[in-house]
Amino acid sequence: ARGGAPPPGGGGGGEPARSDGAEGEDEGPGAGGEGPVAAAPAAAEEVLPPNKILFVQNLPEQVNEMMLKLLFQQFDQFEEVRLVPGKVGLAFVEFGSDVQAAVAMKSLQAFKVTPTHRMKISFAKA
Repeated sequence: ARGGAPPPGGGGGGEPARSDGAEGEDEGPGAGGEGPVAAAPAAAEEVLPPNKILFVQNLPEQVNEMMLKLLFQQFDQFEEVRLVPGKVGLAFVEFGSDVQAAVAMKSLQAFKVTPTHRMKISFAKA
């Protein structure tokens, strides 16, 4: 019976709620503002502090150190590439400074190694 009572009360309260609805509309864009905040978990993966070592993911199986070296050596202070043993698609790329690593990361982020593999680059965990 209580379940039946709230709808009539809700209907009567619906009209005042409409006047409150204007506030609800203000909350709607506020909720929209929270949407980007909700996107923070994706950014949370990238909150690692700058590091001179980059962590590269989503590499195709056939990639080798020479291929990655050719790609990253165009950036100043490039030092070395290390594939992660036993893990397909992962590598570390080291630079002389975190600044140069950041330049390389920005330049090659989402670079298509193959038509189906876009590199995902982040700073390595310290």
